[in-house]
Amino acid sequence: MALATGGNLSVGKEFFRTLLMLAPRICGGKNMRSSRTILLGLAMLIPPVCHGQSKCPWINEATARGILGGAVTVTAKIGNRGDGVCEFSRAQASVVRLLRISVDLMTDIPKQFPTYLAQCGPKPAPLPAIGNEAVMCSIPARTEQYAESVVGRVRDQAFIVSVSSSVQNDPSMTQEMRREKANLMAEQVAGILF
Repeated sequence: MALATGGNLSVGKEFFRTLLMLAPRICGGKNMRSSRTILLGLAMLIPPVCHGQSKCPWINEATARGILGGAVTVTAKIGNRGDGVCEFSRAQASVVRLLRISVDLMTDIPKQFPTYLAQCGPKPAPLPAIGNEAVMCSIPARTEQYAESVVGRVRDQAFIVSVSSSVQNDPSMTQEMRREKANLMAEQVAGILF
């Protein structure tokens, strides 16, 4: 897995240079000045598109700020096949709140997906209309974290969305709030994975 970067402007510049060099060939060598002008106009759109990419393909930083209640730190490790993990954290005094999204590709769904569901224990709550299958449960995201999680799948992609707090009775992130936020984020992730 490669660490995701938030947009690479040098890719846009290199694309621009290549377009300018290929302009006469692409436009059949006719009126090189106008062909370069057209290609220059198209190339001008590329850097903003590249720069606007998010570190996490399933959720942006602004959404994570809304879920966790303020400024967040992002860690994203995304593989070439679209699998990976994004973790957004917010530290406020001695309280740490986390939003964690992981997506894995499965090659044998009937064999592999039950191992994801098993993380929820014997009686997870089914969540209809989120992906192909999804359940809600309380599982620790890390030690010293109290998490509400959604485990689900979309086709051959298993996903886990966890919203957690380092304080069990966190008044700003109660268990019910964590459930609602995990459910909301799971809906978004499943929608993107479709």
